[in-house]
Amino acid sequence: MATKRLLLPEDPRWTLFCERYSGSAERFAIEVQGIQASSQQRQLYGSVSKSRSRTSVASGHGTGKTTSIANIVLWHMLCYPMSVTLLTANDMDQLKATLWKEIGVAVERIRRGPHGWIAEHVEVMADATARIKGFEQVWFAESKTANAKTANKMAGRHGEWLLIIGDEASTLPDEVLTTLSGALTEQHNRMLLTSQFTRNAGFFWRTQNELSIANGGEWNNMTFSSFDSPFVSDASLLELWGSYDDDERRVRLLGLSPEDSSKHMMSRKVAEKMYRRGRIIEDSEPWGWLATGDIASGEGLRDKSANVIIRVIGYGDIGPEARRVEVVKIPLMTNRIRSNVFANYMMDEASDLPGVTHVVDSGGLGINVCQDLEDANKVVHRVNWGNPCFQKKNKDRYLNLRAQAMHHAARAAKEGRLSVLTQDHKITLINQSSRIPKTFTDKARIRVPPKHSTEWEGLASPDLWDAICFAFLENVSYIVSDGNAGGAEALADDVAAKAGDAFADV
Repeated sequence: MATKRLLLPEDPRWTLFCERYSGSAERFAIEVQGIQASSQQRQLYGSVSKSRSRTSVASGHGTGKTTSIANIVLWHMLCYPMSVTLLTANDMDQLKATLWKEIGVAVERIRRGPHGWIAEHVEVMADATARIKGFEQVWFAESKTANAKTANKMAGRHGEWLLIIGDEASTLPDEVLTTLSGALTEQHNRMLLTSQFTRNAGFFWRTQNELSIANGGEWNNMTFSSFDSPFVSDASLLELWGSYDDDERRVRLLGLSPEDSSKHMMSRKVAEKMYRRGRIIEDSEPWGWLATGDIASGEGLRDKSANVIIRVIGYGDIGPEARRVEVVKIPLMTNRIRSNVFANYMMDEASDLPGVTHVVDSGGLGINVCQDLEDANKVVHRVNWGNPCFQKKNKDRYLNLRAQAMHHAARAAKEGRLSVLTQDHKITLINQSSRIPKTFTDKARIRVPPKHSTEWEGLASPDLWDAICFAFLENVSYIVSDGNAGGAEALADDVAAKAGDAFADV
């Protein structure tokens, strides 16, 4: 006759297990899972282990945050009777792909360890939940996306052992976090928020500042720098430091909030310097021509069509071969030329440029201009900069090609790799380029908010700056202009090799 399976509270080993591990998530990680905790992870475990803890962690890359949260979820569920753990985030698919995958791995680590018996009481489900067998309705961990409706539902859950975890908390709605925090009324209720900063405001930012213990609040705020993590190599840190700008370094590596000035891609001072540096590409170098175009209707509306003639060399945004751009001429900046004839104007302006590549916005009316240029056998690069980036490093860094191009252009301006050689439309260009808003997504990727949103502060469509930024798109290449470097075949091979290196990680 089969032996009846014991429920977890009936197993005599469980009481001793709880006595040893319920007060220390760190001891649980080391002895039950068999993992070695870093100093940052031990700091986190120590904070969360305290009754009625409120813990806020601002973290750079590679600090072991996901592994830590997975350990805390299982520690809380296995050490406290009828406990409930609620995980909330903006992106449920990402939560399933990362955290819940790590929770599954952690259960298997437990199963192979000295307390493997307790893993038999845990059931991890495909719907991003886990539960204690035999107590499915009252003893579990579950995930909910963060919105007002689910916040009220989660806040309606009460119990002696309740833990709420907010992942990428800087992006969660303030009303959600306020509601959840206010619902934790019992002595042993806990809350943990982890994130990279995406803004200098909001509930998460407040837990790191005015709501922190140091400022008289109840939140234990911690900052985890990638430089203090044993999980990130020195070589990786050096590479990332060199590729990021100041704000990215603060957010992605140091675990700090972006500077107040970061709301714009670049300052007016930087924009004005573009006009003072003169030639930055030597005639003897293997450069090429671009003719860029941002297309409006041409019916006297607010938006304008822009055509820019550009000299360009290099690829990428770091190192000695990073892209350099000279704005040579702005032939057109108008709302008086209809889109159906704009291609003729572009071809006329570029007729004397050897090997010119036409880089044109193909969204909306621009598709007709692209087709007209192609029908005339011109080299055309269609711009769809709402699309995601191609290179993996840029996919991880930017929301889309628009953010990538505008950020690379701003960085080039700051580093002296972008020069404007014409005085035409100077005031317009300075005003547009210095007011492009920059924010961060829930994954700390750089984004440019939708046009006419509040972040634009009333700025009209930056058509001229758009056309210049096209030159910095990661997938825009150029043809080396004849006779400007000698040995055309060797130069073409050199450019092709550099382009191949730039896309080696695609």
